[in-house]
Amino acid sequence: MAEKKKMTGYPSIDKPWLKYYSEEALKAPLPEATLYQYIWGNNKDYLSEIALEYYGAKISYGKLFENIKNAADAFYSLGVREGDIVTIMSMHTPETIYAIYALNYIGAVANMVYMTLTETEILATLEHTDSKLFLVLDSALDRIEAIKDRLHCPVIVLGISDSMPLHIKLGYTMKARPKAHNLCHWRDFLSRGNNALMATNHAASAIIVYTSGTTGEPKGVVLSNDNINALVYQCSISGKGYRRKETFLNNIPPFFGYGVSMVHLSLSYGIDMTLHLEISPEAIAKGIAKVKPNHYAGGTPILDPLMRTITGDMSWMLNFTGGGDGISPEKEKEINQFLKDRGSPSKYCIGYGMSECVSVACMQQNHVYKSGSVGLPLPLTNIKIVDPETGLELPFGETGEMCFSSPNTMVGYYRNPKETDKIIHTDTDGTRWLHTGDLGYVDSDGYIFYKGRIKRIFVTAGKNGDIINKIFPQRIEDFFENQPDVEKCGVIVVPDKVSINTPIAFLKLKNKKEDIIDATAKFRTAMEEALPDHLWAKEIYILDSMPLTQNGKIDYRALEKFAEEKQSV
Repeated sequence: MAEKKKMTGYPSIDKPWLKYYSEEALKAPLPEATLYQYIWGNNKDYLSEIALEYYGAKISYGKLFENIKNAADAFYSLGVREGDIVTIMSMHTPETIYAIYALNYIGAVANMVYMTLTETEILATLEHTDSKLFLVLDSALDRIEAIKDRLHCPVIVLGISDSMPLHIKLGYTMKARPKAHNLCHWRDFLSRGNNALMATNHAASAIIVYTSGTTGEPKGVVLSNDNINALVYQCSISGKGYRRKETFLNNIPPFFGYGVSMVHLSLSYGIDMTLHLEISPEAIAKGIAKVKPNHYAGGTPILDPLMRTITGDMSWMLNFTGGGDGISPEKEKEINQFLKDRGSPSKYCIGYGMSECVSVACMQQNHVYKSGSVGLPLPLTNIKIVDPETGLELPFGETGEMCFSSPNTMVGYYRNPKETDKIIHTDTDGTRWLHTGDLGYVDSDGYIFYKGRIKRIFVTAGKNGDIINKIFPQRIEDFFENQPDVEKCGVIVVPDKVSINTPIAFLKLKNKKEDIIDATAKFRTAMEEALPDHLWAKEIYILDSMPLTQNGKIDYRALEKFAEEKQSV
């Protein structure tokens, strides 16, 4: 009889979660391929099967690879080579997906930026990355028109309607009333083909996505082929049971690590992925009811609309994965009962992750599920909980900062080694630990329980109700504290019926000379000129003194109470 392993009481050493994974899965080698090579190798014998669906149009794997190769040839003819960076500001349209994999075919890097960037931010990003080309969705062309004389690289326009069926495309074109922009369109770009050379370095950088973290300003998260392949491979062996010809509905834009990884996961395993661009919670719920996907992954705002929309059988929903904002025990119980009552074998499986590890580090599974947790570490991922003050590892059950070691941990922040060194610490044995800045603990079974943010990040919706961005209070605070008249700024985020969450700013001035109304108007004007609109504070309050905790930090709970009192008046 084998001797029972002696427990030390520390998660990173005992790894109790490994008992939930098969020995075969834990010993299987990671993929050694570029992103393009991985999806080609897994689908080359199934070219007639459906890869993408877009407003009813069905795109086979054969057509997918044909479009990728045509785009790679076009990029190559314009001088894009291995290691070059091309910036893409777009949603998850088929053309965007072709572009990402075409760049990967060459060995170039796709720099995925938010659709909400201002003109100034666009110029700064293109210059900072020395981008060879700029691909932009046609819905953002007005911003590009305003700065096109200052762009140092060619612009390729991606049409949101390019892959739509003809009857929908005509209706969209009439509704959109496109302006005449003197820029190269995707279809014209594709006519410039040349024989591109295929890159094979799977360790090379492939994608840049952006996050703000604790410092506020966006940082480029550099992800390699190996990082992204490791993530989707771990998901495939974790027990989710993805199978060829199953269906997936994707509403996550590709400028999020989660969006990139969900596209790659679906295409890697022969899944038929519906691209759903209408990303308000109500529209997503209607889309799920219509498509009836086997797999869906999205945030908690979808839950109530979904439960209002679907009344019949849901046995088709095999995996319903959640993330983003936390979920209350009551809501978790409610959604799981909803799924069970409608015949779904899935639970609402919460996960946890960040862009710095592509998207996911741990998640619940239907067959290994513990209420209230964010699941188990992925099969090839380790976790330790450290004391934020001392950095020492804590035992099971004690709350501290969650740190992950995983093959999907980023290469680093783009041209920012200082910030990289702040978040990734390397042990004497060479193990790289990603410090999340978030609190949690691990129980003796290996389940992770998330307990709150050290860094504060909140989901927010766009003007049309589309959940397309995040609020980083630290960035707003940094902006106001750089104003010459401001001594201190505290920003809280409160629920909002229109935008889900909205920021409120509290300012303490250095010298209170101006009229409060005049000062508030001045700060609002400065804020709206400098920050993207999803970071605009809904209210700006000027305080005589900033409430502080006993250790001298801003008392955000006191600010939240102040805001509640103001709103109740």
